[in-house]
Amino acid sequence: MGDKAQTPKEFPDVRLHKLAVNAAVHGLRLLLPANWSMEILTVAGFSPPWFLAAASGMETVYLPFLLLSPITYAFLHADIAHLLINMAFLLAFGTAIDQRIGGRRFLAFYLICTLCAAAASTVLFLFSRELVLIVGASGAVSGLFGAVLRFRLRRRLVAIVVFIVINIILGYTGFSSFGEVRAIAWDAHIGGFLGGYLLFPLFDRRPRSNWPPGNPGRGP
Repeated sequence: MGDKAQTPKEFPDVRLHKLAVNAAVHGLRLLLPANWSMEILTVAGFSPPWFLAAASGMETVYLPFLLLSPITYAFLHADIAHLLINMAFLLAFGTAIDQRIGGRRFLAFYLICTLCAAAASTVLFLFSRELVLIVGASGAVSGLFGAVLRFRLRRRLVAIVVFIVINIILGYTGFSSFGEVRAIAWDAHIGGFLGGYLLFPLFDRRPRSNWPPGNPGRGP
């Protein structure tokens, strides 16, 4: 017998679980006193200099949180608007990826993109020495977008250049949403995007001809 086609049913719907976790974390922060909520953002958000200091052996009661911050920052959001925007893009791009590679690989790929986004911010810090604190799933979501481009778009180079240029511009001008201008972590977006684009073939075992997902595919 041949291998079964890989479908999202092989693993719980990671997209919805991630959405639920992000929403639950933000809801919990809303219930906490403002100073506690800010402290969570500070120690679980990703700040390159604080992470590097922790990795170098800095003694602090927050050491475990700082060492995990290259992952935990992606589950924190500045406000409801920030959360809604990222979760909308997670569902939009994550659906195609989940259907193509399945839940287990999707989860691993998402976390890798999260780390790539943090790594890009760290590299930029080594040159700029600018103290920043990054929160939000947009770096990982950018990685999902890069993966979608990898197998869905023919003129990929144009899309890559446009994505990078837009993010650099918005990094300096800010992004207007819900009536206010927001600063964006453009370096994390680009890092996650390039990581997703370049690393997706390591997770994708389905031949290109097997898209759309209704066609037979290879097993896990």
